[in-house]
Amino acid sequence: MSAENIKDELHQLIENADEQSLRIALSVLKSEETEADYALSSEHKELLDKRLDEHEKNPTSGSSWQEVRKRIEKRI
Repeated sequence: MSAENIKDELHQLIENADEQSLRIALSVLKSEETEADYALSSEHKELLDKRLDEHEKNPTSGSSWQEVRKRIEKRI
């Protein structure tokens, strides 16, 4: 389907859409995020690098997902 066909189809859908559908469509189009929206700060990169380095030095020092989940479940 060409860009022109897509535009025509969207136009038809918009013309016939109710207010709620239009609000949803507008929200989706406005919320398009770019990769830059998820860029890590240099501080976060350093922290992740440090944690990875610690893990590689001692991979058994962490907790399994099951252990983490049990600790969380005990708290709630």
